[in-house]
Amino acid sequence: MADEGPIRSEFADDPEMALLIREFVDSLPSRAQTIHAHLEAGAHDTARTLAHQLKGAGGGYGFPQVTEAARAVDRSIRDRRLDDARAAASALVKLAARVMP
Repeated sequence: MADEGPIRSEFADDPEMALLIREFVDSLPSRAQTIHAHLEAGAHDTARTLAHQLKGAGGGYGFPQVTEAARAVDRSIRDRRLDDARAAASALVKLAARVMP
């Protein structure tokens, strides 16, 4: 079973990144929920664009787990595997709740 503990940034010890990481972490649950909501509403292109953006941002803030989760959503939508995309979006929402600065 996957780890269910907190996820911390690889850059957590970098004081120059602290504020940026906090802002990213604070926005992450909303971003993940928005991706999920667009997917559920049938706005697949918007959901994919948002997932693609989050995929790029996750690693930049030291959260490769976020990158991987967003990548799963992005690829599933791209490949028109919408059941997989919904499951991946749900997993992203759960993961976002575990992310800490």
